[in-house]
Amino acid sequence: MAEREEKSQTFAAAAFAGFTVVCLAAFLAYRGSDIGKMPTFFGNLGGGPLLGFEGLRDSIAGLIAAALIGISWYGLGSFVTSFIRFSREQEHSHILELATKTAVGAACWSLIWFFFGLAGAYSAAAAIASATIGLVLAAVSVMRGREAEYEGHLPEKASGLNKALYVMISIPVGLALVASLAPPTAKDTLLYHFSVPKAFIEQGSNAFVEGNIASYLALGTEMHTVWAMLLGEISGERVAGAAAGATVWLFFPILLAAIFGFAREIGIERRWSLIAVLMVAAVPTVYHVAASAYIDLALALFVTLAIFALTRWWKTLENASLVLIAIFLGAALSAKLTTLFVIAAFALVILLRVRKAQVSEPDKLGKIAGLGFGALVLAGVIASPWHLRTWKETGSPVFPFYMSIWRGEATGWDVERSNLFQAMNTQYGGYAKTALDYLALPWNISVNAQPEIATHFDGVLGVTFLIGLPILIWALWKFEMPVEVKIGTGVAGIIFLFWLFSSQQLRYLLPILPALAIGIVLAFQRAGEPMGTLRVIGRISMAAAAAVGIFVSTAWFLQRAPVRVVLGGEPREEYLSRNIDYYPYYGWLNESSPADAKVWLINMRRDTYHLDRPYFSDYLFEDWTLRNMVWEARSVEELRAKTAAMGVQYVLARHDFLFDYDRTTLVDEKRRRTENEAKIKIAREFILDPLRTIKADNKFSLVKVF
Repeated sequence: MAEREEKSQTFAAAAFAGFTVVCLAAFLAYRGSDIGKMPTFFGNLGGGPLLGFEGLRDSIAGLIAAALIGISWYGLGSFVTSFIRFSREQEHSHILELATKTAVGAACWSLIWFFFGLAGAYSAAAAIASATIGLVLAAVSVMRGREAEYEGHLPEKASGLNKALYVMISIPVGLALVASLAPPTAKDTLLYHFSVPKAFIEQGSNAFVEGNIASYLALGTEMHTVWAMLLGEISGERVAGAAAGATVWLFFPILLAAIFGFAREIGIERRWSLIAVLMVAAVPTVYHVAASAYIDLALALFVTLAIFALTRWWKTLENASLVLIAIFLGAALSAKLTTLFVIAAFALVILLRVRKAQVSEPDKLGKIAGLGFGALVLAGVIASPWHLRTWKETGSPVFPFYMSIWRGEATGWDVERSNLFQAMNTQYGGYAKTALDYLALPWNISVNAQPEIATHFDGVLGVTFLIGLPILIWALWKFEMPVEVKIGTGVAGIIFLFWLFSSQQLRYLLPILPALAIGIVLAFQRAGEPMGTLRVIGRISMAAAAAVGIFVSTAWFLQRAPVRVVLGGEPREEYLSRNIDYYPYYGWLNESSPADAKVWLINMRRDTYHLDRPYFSDYLFEDWTLRNMVWEARSVEELRAKTAAMGVQYVLARHDFLFDYDRTTLVDEKRRRTENEAKIKIAREFILDPLRTIKADNKFSLVKVF
């Protein structure tokens, strides 16, 4: 019997190892555009001096400003949580406690800065005062000795393997920090994560920015960007950008600390806890988000801590846990509307807890239900200022989404564009999805996903979770897993189902990765007890898959090559010209055009952050106005006159696809081909007028209107 059991375990371990090899080989087969080009990307690191005093000074100043904000988060969070009373086990994770307090502080400061905006108080004085108050509160907390200097639950001596895990985790974290200090180049950052805060600062408030539909969104995380920019601007514009990038990056290490603390809190060994951290840190899209000032890791932090608070409430029914659930879900809903999916998952868990109470605590049934759902209502109240602000201005609290269901009005947006936006989101993961596509989704998002390609999920997950998922499913069936893993996996599964039938952007899955990582490593830990070989192979497999993910992140880092600009050796303009193909046109406008010259941006990603001139640009559908004006105009002269009437002096357009009949958005399918060709000809003569062209290439054209 023992021999048969041993053979069975050996076979299972061998099968798992084989599955790992297949996953890694398949993943690497799709990585020719990044890992395959790493030798070439290394060349981007050279080309000039490495160090420069001014650039290095600005990067350090930006990092210091971000550190002050991070400490202020902790200071206010410590103060707020001192009023939240909940029982603790004798041994608990101090790292989780630290992450919780810091996240609570970030949530509270975000709300404070929202009201600063309503009061028109966006100023350097407000930024300095906020940082001062936060630092004082942090100092008071430290002096009271409420935090330990180390993670004290189940202490273990660091082994060589643990040290290697620390190094692996530090690579994407460190690379993301360096990239976050560089001038921004990521699409959504230039569209609104940085450009809207910049506009808010210019007007001194969070009043809606004309024509920028993103200013109607809930911008909870961007409030920290406003704060960072105001602190940084004291030392200059370059410092402001570095401070903003580093501040948003802070959510990355705090999230990793929360994952480690969560894992340790439920009794996972240190080594497996580190592997859980590594699984998330090694996801290439996680690196990209942290390096690009995207908000998804802030959302992941709040959701992860809310899940932990939910599991604690399930076991203890403490009101304090409900308060934390409300704070974290409120902060998440203040950052992104997709948090509604998370709230739906939490509501289902609360219903299950009420059902459980029918047997064990029938006398408390109403109280449990009322307080549980009351926490979700409170989360909505915490996030409500953002949505009430938008509701009052537009007539819809969910503007600019779902306008065919709930109408709203704002200049530059309408029902037609809202519907087009919803249709555009359905292209993520593929235009026409079959039942087979849905069944193969775990494999597809893990193996063949690609960045910047909507049909391939616009990101890279890697195969770490794909490798671990069968073990998690098996362990949930075979063993009695802790309630934290059951709830975390359940919430992750519900969110995944919502994601499955909505916009399949890989970034939207990041909030469920921490809970899945914790469940997977605990599954390996439990499975390894009767099957020691599987335990060892599991560690090797997770580490190998994570290493491959880190190679992808490193390739992306090398492709962008921000080291020299961060250290001051490469001028900001050269770095931006190297990474943004249209930046030389912005450079000409910023340096050579009159300060009051208005520019019409057509198909330029609506990047207004790097443009220091008045502008007009359609949001998202960036040639919307051009198309309408072309069809209204009977000649290029009439089109030029209409443009001049808008007060536009320059037109900067991306035109490489605009005049291709099979690709252009100028074509009206209801019209005859001859009519469409005539309108394309007018647009071509307008945008590519050789007598008015200032600068042009095969992709972009800058012309002077008058």
